Amino acid sequence: MFKKILAFSLISFLLVKGALADDYGLGTTAVGAGLKTTGTIATKIGTILGAALSLVGIAFFGLMLYGGFLWMTARGDEKGATKAKGIITDAIIGLIVVSASFVITTFVFGAL
Repeated sequence: MFKKILAFSLISFLLVKGALADDYGLGTTAVGAGLKTTGTIATKIGTILGAALSLVGIAFFGLMLYGGFLWMTARGDEKGATKAKGIITDAIIGLIVVSASFVITTFVFGAL
Protein backbone atom coordinates (compact mmCIF):
# COMPACT_ATOMS: atom_id res chain seq x y z
CA MET A 1 0.00 0.00 0.00
CA PHE A 2 2.80 2.42 0.91
CA LYS A 3 4.60 1.68 -2.35
CA LYS A 4 1.45 2.55 -4.30
CA ILE A 5 1.05 5.83 -2.41
CA LEU A 6 4.72 6.69 -2.96
CA ALA A 7 4.51 5.86 -6.67
CA PHE A 8 1.34 7.93 -7.04
CA SER A 9 2.97 10.86 -5.24
CA LEU A 10 6.07 10.75 -7.43
CA ILE A 11 4.06 10.49 -10.64
CA SER A 12 1.83 13.36 -9.54
CA PHE A 13 4.87 15.48 -8.70
CA LEU A 14 6.43 14.81 -12.10
CA LEU A 15 3.19 15.64 -13.93
CA VAL A 16 2.76 18.89 -12.02
CA LYS A 17 6.43 19.74 -12.53
CA GLY A 18 6.03 19.18 -16.28
CA ALA A 19 2.88 21.28 -16.40
CA LEU A 20 4.63 24.13 -14.61
CA ALA A 21 7.73 23.97 -16.82
CA ASP A 22 6.42 26.78 -19.04
CA ASP A 23 7.11 30.12 -17.42
CA TYR A 24 4.22 31.85 -19.25
CA GLY A 25 6.39 34.80 -20.23
CA LEU A 26 7.85 35.38 -16.79
CA GLY A 27 11.40 35.02 -18.11
CA THR A 28 10.82 37.73 -20.70
CA THR A 29 9.27 39.96 -18.06
CA ALA A 30 12.23 39.40 -15.71
CA VAL A 31 14.72 40.33 -18.44
CA GLY A 32 12.67 43.42 -19.28
CA ALA A 33 12.67 44.42 -15.61
CA GLY A 34 16.43 43.99 -15.38
CA LEU A 35 16.34 41.02 -13.01
CA LYS A 36 18.91 38.24 -13.06
CA THR A 37 17.57 35.14 -14.79
CA THR A 38 20.55 32.91 -14.15
CA GLY A 39 21.32 31.54 -10.74
CA THR A 40 24.43 30.49 -8.93
CA ILE A 41 25.18 26.96 -7.87
CA ALA A 42 24.08 27.83 -4.34
CA THR A 43 20.64 28.94 -5.53
CA LYS A 44 20.25 25.82 -7.65
CA ILE A 45 21.19 23.61 -4.69
CA GLY A 46 18.77 25.58 -2.54
CA THR A 47 16.02 24.99 -5.08
CA ILE A 48 16.74 21.25 -5.14
CA LEU A 49 16.78 21.09 -1.33
CA GLY A 50 13.51 23.00 -1.19
CA ALA A 51 11.92 20.51 -3.59
CA ALA A 52 13.29 17.59 -1.56
CA LEU A 53 11.89 19.08 1.66
CA SER A 54 8.54 19.53 -0.06
CA LEU A 55 8.55 15.84 -0.95
CA VAL A 56 9.39 14.98 2.65
CA GLY A 57 6.43 17.07 3.77
CA ILE A 58 4.15 15.28 1.33
CA ALA A 59 5.43 11.90 2.51
CA PHE A 60 4.88 12.92 6.16
CA PHE A 61 1.34 14.05 5.38
CA GLY A 62 0.62 10.80 3.53
CA LEU A 63 1.99 8.66 6.35
CA MET A 64 -0.05 10.58 8.92
CA LEU A 65 -3.20 10.08 6.85
CA TYR A 66 -2.44 6.39 6.39
CA GLY A 67 -1.66 5.88 10.09
CA GLY A 68 -4.78 7.77 11.11
CA PHE A 69 -6.90 5.73 8.71
CA LEU A 70 -5.49 2.48 10.09
CA TRP A 71 -6.11 3.63 13.65
CA MET A 72 -9.70 4.67 12.94
CA THR A 73 -10.47 1.40 11.14
CA ALA A 74 -8.81 -0.81 13.80
CA ARG A 75 -12.15 -0.96 15.67
CA GLY A 76 -10.60 -1.85 18.99
CA ASP A 77 -8.13 -4.36 17.56
CA GLU A 78 -4.90 -3.87 19.54
CA LYS A 79 -2.72 -5.22 16.75
CA GLY A 80 -4.10 -2.75 14.20
CA ALA A 81 -3.96 0.17 16.62
CA THR A 82 -0.36 -0.66 17.55
CA LYS A 83 0.63 -0.77 13.88
CA ALA A 84 -1.04 2.60 13.28
CA LYS A 85 0.67 4.16 16.31
CA GLY A 86 3.99 2.83 15.06
CA ILE A 87 3.49 4.39 11.63
CA ILE A 88 2.53 7.74 13.15
CA THR A 89 5.46 7.65 15.58
CA ASP A 90 7.92 6.74 12.83
CA ALA A 91 6.59 9.54 10.61
CA ILE A 92 7.04 12.09 13.40
CA ILE A 93 10.56 10.84 14.17
CA GLY A 94 11.43 11.03 10.47
CA LEU A 95 10.15 14.58 10.23
CA ILE A 96 12.18 15.58 13.30
CA VAL A 97 15.35 14.02 11.85
CA VAL A 98 14.91 15.76 8.49
CA SER A 99 14.10 19.09 10.17
CA ALA A 100 17.13 18.80 12.44
CA SER A 101 19.40 17.98 9.49
CA PHE A 102 18.04 21.01 7.63
CA VAL A 103 18.68 23.29 10.62
CA ILE A 104 22.20 21.93 11.11
CA THR A 105 23.02 22.28 7.41
CA THR A 106 21.69 25.84 7.34
CA PHE A 107 23.73 26.71 10.43
CA VAL A 108 26.95 25.16 9.09
CA PHE A 109 26.70 26.73 5.63
CA GLY A 110 25.67 30.04 7.17
CA ALA A 111 28.82 30.04 9.31
CA LEU A 112 31.04 29.50 6.26
